[in-house]
Amino acid sequence: MDWVIAKAFLSMLLIVGLMFGILLAVRRYFFTKPRFVNDNMKIISALSLQPKKLIYLVKVFDKVMLVGVSDNAIASLGEITDSELLQKIESATDKPRVKSFSDILKGFGQK
Repeated sequence: MDWVIAKAFLSMLLIVGLMFGILLAVRRYFFTKPRFVNDNMKIISALSLQPKKLIYLVKVFDKVMLVGVSDNAIASLGEITDSELLQKIESATDKPRVKSFSDILKGFGQK
């Protein structure tokens, strides 16, 4: 009787392991986003005002611009030209960010 329970538990453990392995393979090979590296443009910060309405702080070459984005329009809201403020923005972007939960989970799949 004990052997039957042990076999059932091991079978279930094997099936769950296979499902987890298949899930990792599918995520790695089918749901990868292309990551284009562009040193000339960088999103520094984003703020969501409402669903599908955001404000981005974008660095383009040596300029820092404030851009408003909605579901049917993109508008330039202004450009930051104050050198002291630009230095503060640069120092804030150089600090290491706290990892999000999804970043931590992605680290497990890469080992």
